[in-house]
Amino acid sequence: MTGSGPRIQTEFTYRGIDAVFMENEYLRIMVLPGKGGDILEFRDKRRDVDVLWQTKHNWQPPRDRYVPAETNTTWNDHYPGGWQMNLPVAGGGMDIDGNAYGLHGESSLLPWEAEVRQDDDDAVVLGLTVELVRYPFAVDRELTLPAGEARLEIDESVTNLGGRSLEYIWQEHVALGRPLLGPDARLDLPAATGVNPPYDDAFPNARLEGDCTFEWPHAPGWDGGTVDLREIPPTDAKIHDQSFATDLEAGWYALTNPTIDLGFALNWSLDPFECLWYWQPFGGYHESPFFNRTYNVGLEPTTAYPGGDIPHAQRENGTMKSLEAGETVEASLVAQTYTGFSAVNAVSSSGEIEGTD
Repeated sequence: MTGSGPRIQTEFTYRGIDAVFMENEYLRIMVLPGKGGDILEFRDKRRDVDVLWQTKHNWQPPRDRYVPAETNTTWNDHYPGGWQMNLPVAGGGMDIDGNAYGLHGESSLLPWEAEVRQDDDDAVVLGLTVELVRYPFAVDRELTLPAGEARLEIDESVTNLGGRSLEYIWQEHVALGRPLLGPDARLDLPAATGVNPPYDDAFPNARLEGDCTFEWPHAPGWDGGTVDLREIPPTDAKIHDQSFATDLEAGWYALTNPTIDLGFALNWSLDPFECLWYWQPFGGYHESPFFNRTYNVGLEPTTAYPGGDIPHAQRENGTMKSLEAGETVEASLVAQTYTGFSAVNAVSSSGEIEGTD
């Protein structure tokens, strides 16, 4: 880095995992190339607030190339919160020819190769690459932090190195938490169709009706009322739900907390991320390893839905995608913090925000 521009530092570790810090006057971002390229800190320096959620349980860093089996255990054991890229499956496990996956695939459990691709007064750019173990997918992820902007630009590509067409689900698993998240915060999305999956014993603390569709954000409640999904429950809630926003008019969301004058917005390309998973563990996720120690949201652009019955449900609703042999699929996202708004009407791909103050 020269002059007073942004900077990037690669000589750190976090809990024994290779870590990189990217920083400018507005943001400090910690990336873990040694574990999935996770983004574990997205801190607005104006408010000194990390918008990402950190888990409460004693997660363990993967020590080797650790690929999940049929159960949820592996991924959850190594889940720190923050932001993961999940491939080649998101949600429950998937059987593949000669092998199987558990929760959320393998990309977020593997060590990635990291290189600094730019370091000057205009921007710092971190390149991350990995080749999966059980799937012949090669992934390239490029993170750009420009000078003088409170935004991170992300360009990604996935290439099928195999000799046959392969199905996949690709997800950006973003979890947001306190102090950005709270009863004073508001979640804004563009026009969309809401889908709640069938609820079963995994959702004893659901507030929403399962197995239904609705016009976002007005979801049917289990008690016969209506829940406005723009509103955030109180911090002492014991709620756990899952919803999917489909048929999105545009690819963006914004979580705004006017009490601390801070928001987080994400814009993404609807091709291939055609839906948004809205994970709602507001203090009521009762299962291991969480045990009601979660007050957070997962707002996760994903190529398919729902999160279970993979791959049959996704084939049936037409959202399961395939990569032909040698084919590459690309995606771009822009993540940013902002101030001065109480509600958001639109977020452009260049980071421009329209809303009310």
